Amino acid sequence: MKKRRSFPILQIVGKVGLTLIFIIVITVILSIAAAVFAVKLHPDLIVSMEAVTSNSFFIKASLWAQIIGFISGVCLGFYIFERKKGWKLGFHWTGFGKRLGEGFLWGLVLISLSCLGIWLFGGIDFVQLDWSLSKGYAIGGSLLLFVGVAINEELFARGYLQGLVKNRYGSKIALGVSTIVFALLHSFNPGMWTLALPFINILLAGLLMGLCREFTGSLWMPVGLHLAWNFMQGCIFGFDVSGIPMSSLLATETKGSIIVSGGAFGAEGSIITSVMLVLGIIMLYNYYQTGSRFRQTPQDISDHNNY
Repeated sequence: MKKRRSFPILQIVGKVGLTLIFIIVITVILSIAAAVFAVKLHPDLIVSMEAVTSNSFFIKASLWAQIIGFISGVCLGFYIFERKKGWKLGFHWTGFGKRLGEGFLWGLVLISLSCLGIWLFGGIDFVQLDWSLSKGYAIGGSLLLFVGVAINEELFARGYLQGLVKNRYGSKIALGVSTIVFALLHSFNPGMWTLALPFINILLAGLLMGLCREFTGSLWMPVGLHLAWNFMQGCIFGFDVSGIPMSSLLATETKGSIIVSGGAFGAEGSIITSVMLVLGIIMLYNYYQTGSRFRQTPQDISDHNNY
């Protein structure tokens, strides 16, 4: 009897494809529920689908539908295909606070240096400090949204996809695949393809967060970094986040060269951010690789083994 040939690449593509179908189905169901609820709240919306999709409640609810759809779909795909394969998604609770705090600090420092660098090199002006109670509620809502975005994007790209590929092909290929797919997930963001820099910077950010996942064996560090990066960029410094405007504490105006300011894509489209991300990758690599033998604790070993 001939031994059946194995095609691991097709298996991976198939598993990811089915997981994406789970995500889409769950998201669509929740979005329909959000639309029905929006019409119940505002019966006048029933006149057209355009009226429903432009309603502020539906817009916010559909964003949460997407977040819940991603998280649920990935967890379902992992449970069906991978739960017995010996690797973890990375959301173990041991060392949760330490890893989340480390990631948040890395993200806060890197995006703050990027935004201040853009200002120093003439890419933006800080126009005014803008605060009110309504602005505080809006920023609080954005913070919750960014928590959801950080968890769902990291769970899919660094938890499921990177873990799935690593289990078959090792860390380097897994890092490359998760980095490229993460960048492509942002393909439809406003201003993504205006210049090459937005795509390059999303690749660099994906690599940075992928290294966080690889070195710590946990998703909490990339989640913390992702959260701080988006929140500080959009809600404090007033940049568009991957081309999407947010309520912010500081009001800014772009000026000068789009290469410096980032243009419609925000700080993630700037050459200054490229430099900061490269420096962040180098520092992270040196921190965990060069000095690991001096700092490694039994807990660090346990975290990595639970990848």
